[in-house]
Amino acid sequence: MDNISFETQIKEADLFKFNWHHALTQRIFSVTMAGLLLVVLALRFNTLPVFWRLAYLAFAAIILFYMPLTLKSKAKLQMQQEVFKHPINYQLKESGLVVSSPAAEEPAELPWEYVYQVSTWKNYLLIYSNRVNAYIIPKEDIGDVYDPAINYIKNHVEDYKLKIK
Repeated sequence: MDNISFETQIKEADLFKFNWHHALTQRIFSVTMAGLLLVVLALRFNTLPVFWRLAYLAFAAIILFYMPLTLKSKAKLQMQQEVFKHPINYQLKESGLVVSSPAAEEPAELPWEYVYQVSTWKNYLLIYSNRVNAYIIPKEDIGDVYDPAINYIKNHVEDYKLKIK
């Protein structure tokens, strides 16, 4: 089977969305906690001193807005890394995924047997090297080779590691 190559340019929005995707379970917990605080505030509003009314509102606001703001600043910091300033080239080979960038001295190779998981999410193809780290590949950057790339990956990665929609 022939090798498949494509190039991507990661943007800050891509990193933010990926981080947001990973923080989703924590986000659900945060929204639930903030909602509970607001329910308690509403139920006890007349009996609470002004200080506690303000404290409940402040805690709810911190819980709701802290994570998105920290994820946004994390994406901004990550974008300052040299690797994100250049396009990233991907090659799907028989031996594995080869990733190269002008920012790196030599290409990195992730053998297919070491791929943790491959999934699609919204407009992204995510190839995980472990539980947390993934190559974030915007589908629009892959273009015409998206379907051949997915088929190539399916032929080289075990089925239980695939979460492709």
